[in-house]
Amino acid sequence: MTKLAPAGTQIVPPADFPVRWADSADANYHWTRDREHNPQPITPMFSSFAALTAGAGRARTVEVYGEAILGRRDLQFNGYNYSRVVPFTGTPAEMEARIHFNREQVGAAAFRLSKLWEQKWLPELQSAWRFWQQFDLAGASLDDLTAHLEETIQRSTRVYEIHYLMGPPIWWALDKFAKYYCDLFQGQSSLDAHRLLQGFDNQTLRIGQALWRLSRLAAQNDAVRKAIQEFPADEIELSLRTTPAGQAFLSELRAFQQGYGQRSDLWDWGYPSWSENPAPIFHNLKQYLASPGRDPAEMLRGAAAEREQAIAAARARLAGYPRPIVERFEKLLAAAQTALVLSEDHTYWIDFNGFGWVRRVILECGRRMAAAERLGQPEDVFYLSIGELIGMMKGSRLDLREKTARRRMEILHSSTFPAPDELGTRPERPLSIYSADGLRMARYLGCYVEEALPQPEEAGRLRGQPGSAGKVRGRARVILTLADAYRLQPGEILVTTTTAPPWAPLFLIAAGLVTDAGGLLSHGAVVSREYRIPAVVGTGSATRALSDGQLIEVDGDGGTVTIL
Repeated sequence: MTKLAPAGTQIVPPADFPVRWADSADANYHWTRDREHNPQPITPMFSSFAALTAGAGRARTVEVYGEAILGRRDLQFNGYNYSRVVPFTGTPAEMEARIHFNREQVGAAAFRLSKLWEQKWLPELQSAWRFWQQFDLAGASLDDLTAHLEETIQRSTRVYEIHYLMGPPIWWALDKFAKYYCDLFQGQSSLDAHRLLQGFDNQTLRIGQALWRLSRLAAQNDAVRKAIQEFPADEIELSLRTTPAGQAFLSELRAFQQGYGQRSDLWDWGYPSWSENPAPIFHNLKQYLASPGRDPAEMLRGAAAEREQAIAAARARLAGYPRPIVERFEKLLAAAQTALVLSEDHTYWIDFNGFGWVRRVILECGRRMAAAERLGQPEDVFYLSIGELIGMMKGSRLDLREKTARRRMEILHSSTFPAPDELGTRPERPLSIYSADGLRMARYLGCYVEEALPQPEEAGRLRGQPGSAGKVRGRARVILTLADAYRLQPGEILVTTTTAPPWAPLFLIAAGLVTDAGGLLSHGAVVSREYRIPAVVGTGSATRALSDGQLIEVDGDGGTVTIL
């Protein structure tokens, strides 16, 4: 497990992880690797595009909510992203006033989430999608494509702004309900509170449902089933084209890709989407055909029935309580139920399928530059910065083929060795001085928080955070990328750095989940609860401490993983 440097001392990186500070003053700050969003090395295009657009979008949120965490700074070392929070630095009185204003604004937004989403944010996101969908990328002139790229940057800034506007009220609603529930019912945990929120359909769960239905369709025809089961993933599509049933199945596959395939495996859209490379889809179909497991729609109905029982039990216990307490419970419950659905739905509209459109725009620019022999291949565009690409599109004659090839190789090399979890200097004072609200925002931004640091080592045991209730034993299957997901077999425990919506189909196969990063509201924890499999999240080092095939026990209630 990670060994942490004492507070106030500079962290010495491993010998095989060279760190060169462009500004020596940065070495005096504490930088943590963002394993929740970017566990792998990130592409220069993604990091530069996000710096340009996410930063501007985030600034607007700070203004609206008056947050104590003003934002975060990011630095890349050997392809990995490291971050630190930038806190408000006013007087104690100014800080207290800011925190009070923040709680009022975020709380008010939390109780209006449904209305804000349906009447304001979702229509804006749909408008952005139409903007990208209706533009003829292949037929546009170079000048028009360049203008479209610049407009894409502006639209993406607003999309990021919506993303950051949604986050605080979502987590406020979920956190406040869990705290209120536990205060009302002594001896109950946050996991007990979240039983009252489960069983609502969302875009993440629909991925698994749609893919499972595809597998049932494939199972109905011997030719389709054999093509999927017997051919390697990169040959299945060609085999399916040879039969009428296979062609019909491919039409259904295309519909699935159109609805859910614009996403890449991680938040970095510099990597191919499912529409470009359907191998992850075929790997899941192979597993579903070999062991179909439970119908996800049936699982959702079961989770909903369990939710209604838990709500009825809570209401029965509240009988006789003063009316204001009961009304507060109902108000927080409704807000939290909406928030949990939107915590998953907004990733569909923004982080994955939404920014999948951005990938299309940039990739078309790469095709133009490759055709003009300015790049070696279209995908090399993701190893440029956004500034370098705009310069090329506007006539810069720099030949960047050698530079992009070198950057690609450097990132490939970086992904072969582990990166340290922290760099710089451990802080003398923990971030908790900036209040619990500040801590939650720091977690959201992927930065250091005292409670999220790895726990002391115990022989044969890892500690993390309870993510989903239950206890299960099985073989650990360490999966770092979806390209390796085919190795996960039914009944095994999925052990990974973090999960994202494209990983949802694996939850129908896995018997449990263990992650390095994340908390109770992380994607992996939320989906595990919906599929009712035990989960321990935020262990800090499970992917390093556990060996592939090791027999382990996952205690989702206690937040522990025991090596048997």
